[in-house]
Amino acid sequence: MDTFKALYSNSITLHLINEDNLAQVDSLFQGFSDSAGMVAELHDNYLPEYRRGRRMNYGFYSMLGTELAGMTLLSIDSWEESTGSTGADIFQHMRGRGITPGSKPHLFYLAFELLGLNRVATGHRVSNLSSKRSIAKTPGFQFEGIMRESGVNEQGEFEDEMLYAILRRDWLQLYDKSQVQVIY
Repeated sequence: MDTFKALYSNSITLHLINEDNLAQVDSLFQGFSDSAGMVAELHDNYLPEYRRGRRMNYGFYSMLGTELAGMTLLSIDSWEESTGSTGADIFQHMRGRGITPGSKPHLFYLAFELLGLNRVATGHRVSNLSSKRSIAKTPGFQFEGIMRESGVNEQGEFEDEMLYAILRRDWLQLYDKSQVQVIY
């Protein structure tokens, strides 16, 4: 499945991060006010991970036209249960341009069409208003509940997380899969 290099739709290209292009991606991420944090996030969460010979992490760097925008991710939570989850980190100067919700059709195509998953989840901490807005702009995500005090925020306080998910059947009704182009 790692034979593809990128996914494209609506002026957003998601380039798959692999061991063979990591040095290039590191270089690409330099020169921004938030580069250090983004590179740390890249190495902490967006690199390929494998379990029992199967890829568990599909991290991408995202381009809006010719501009580097940030990163987005599809993680496989369980191959046996056909579940995954998404996340994203966007450079500060690129925020507010709809990149994260605009990249969800790509990730849903990967999850449901290419990988055969049935469910993709996401969430946000209560204080993360930009993630809340992004999820609200993404067709198909349905609110499922609250994980009470599931993590610690930047102030060191426990905070609730709001949970959402989309199912394959919802994706089939809401999205036109012909809009996503796979680049090999």
